[in-house]
Amino acid sequence: MKKIYFKLIALILPALCLMGFTSYSGPEETAAQINTAMQAGNATEVAKYFNAMVDLTLPSYDDTYSKTQAGQILKDFFSQNPVKSFKVTRQGSSPDGSQFTIGSLETGKKVYRVYFILKSVNGQYLIQQLQVQEN
Repeated sequence: MKKIYFKLIALILPALCLMGFTSYSGPEETAAQINTAMQAGNATEVAKYFNAMVDLTLPSYDDTYSKTQAGQILKDFFSQNPVKSFKVTRQGSSPDGSQFTIGSLETGKKVYRVYFILKSVNGQYLIQQLQVQEN
């Protein structure tokens, strides 16, 4: 009987240790990483957090796009509107567990209101909706 317990411990303990070292990002950590990428005007980094399909609203764009398309549109936006600063003005959550962030994006040309929603998809928080609209 003791041998069975030792075998179980020998199998379970390494698995538990590995679980402790895997990187799990909660909604607050994910939002912070997205905020940092927005501040840097780094569309590639923001796009890492896009769901497979994203509701994207930018000047001249308002539709549902694939992750790749949305990333390219955001990259074009940042290249035409270099970011000076991004400041979070409000964050919160809704009853369905999604998280939202509202912020102010200052570019060389204009100031924009940014709004994005994160939802859990297979244990990972991803952007479902991103809006960048003139203030």
